[in-house]
Amino acid sequence: MNFIELKEDLDNLFKRLNEPYDVVPEWADLGVSMDALRDAETRLGVVFPEVLKDASRQFSGIYHETPYFMGKSFKKIQTEVLKRSKKEVSEEYFIDDLEISIVYASTEWDSEDAQGLKALNVEYMNEIDSKQYIGVDCDLTWLHDSSFLLIGATYSESLYMDLREPASNPNYGALYNFNSLENFCIMYKVADDYGKFLLNIKQSLEKRTQLDADDGDDS
Repeated sequence: MNFIELKEDLDNLFKRLNEPYDVVPEWADLGVSMDALRDAETRLGVVFPEVLKDASRQFSGIYHETPYFMGKSFKKIQTEVLKRSKKEVSEEYFIDDLEISIVYASTEWDSEDAQGLKALNVEYMNEIDSKQYIGVDCDLTWLHDSSFLLIGATYSESLYMDLREPASNPNYGALYNFNSLENFCIMYKVADDYGKFLLNIKQSLEKRTQLDADDGDDS
């Protein structure tokens, strides 16, 4: 995957999204150096997936509100929550276009703020009746594992990278979203790896800009 081209594509899409136009997001800063990545791996006691290292050398981190279309995987969440909620939750609580508010640079993932957010996630989960835990293709107890890394915060709650298994495991580096909705704790997979995550953001931005263009044509 060519992350130089991907970053250029994403910057051009962001320039068209919100006023003032032609402004790129804060990830325009220099990417993370290999030395910094190695230091972060040592500090966190993990090995970063190669795709994350490649992306981090171009992206300093994502500090921008980003549309993120969830598609079929999100429909599974809707179905499961509605089934268990016994009419406590309706479809209007679900928005099938999430916004990533912040994704920390990989060197910041063990920051005091990030750990505080993870602790709040776990504390909230522990307060909810176990029958209202919903993990689709995952297990919410992973939140307790130090190798289930908090990498960012969304409007709904938090984004995680799964580094619990050996790097040879096919699921190594998959991304998950943790969502606290009414009286439910929900976690579900959003991307197979960090590269796919960025490609999904690109797809969502293309979708959003096309919708904006269509609305402009109608006016």
